[in-house]
Amino acid sequence: MASWTVLTRSVPGDTAEQAAGRTVFVREKFSWVTLFFAPIVLLRFRLWLVFAAYVAVMVVMGLAEVWAGIADGVGNAVMIGFHVLLALELPRLRQRKLERLGYEEAAVVVAADRDEAEHRFFAEWDGLFPAPRAASALPAIRPSFPVPGGTPGVIGAFPGA
Repeated sequence: MASWTVLTRSVPGDTAEQAAGRTVFVREKFSWVTLFFAPIVLLRFRLWLVFAAYVAVMVVMGLAEVWAGIADGVGNAVMIGFHVLLALELPRLRQRKLERLGYEEAAVVVAADRDEAEHRFFAEWDGLFPAPRAASALPAIRPSFPVPGGTPGVIGAFPGA
């Protein structure tokens, strides 16, 4: 089973079909394709800033190998580490890009594949976007046990020294 983050973007006056058309499912997983073909994957998802950072790291490592005399193995190890980082963080990078474009997280769905994730999400979706929660709308957390008010000599959870 995999977990999918569902992001939606609301536009005033949308019908349910139009809103459903702007729903994106991002699978939370390690990306093996990114591990081996990072620049192609970054361009495929139009992650321009991350691609620019990738190119900058490549250039800096190339210059460091030539001018600073860093061994080729060190440069290769840094690039392998950068590829592993990108492969781990690709879903979050995609989510952040979508959030900058106005998408909001609507749900997290656990399903075996994308079709099942879509089916589970749209089976419970009423076509309306959830309103952003206000800070005052959150329930207050109240302890179910009496709390001593400023009792001197309390160390941790145990009274007395």
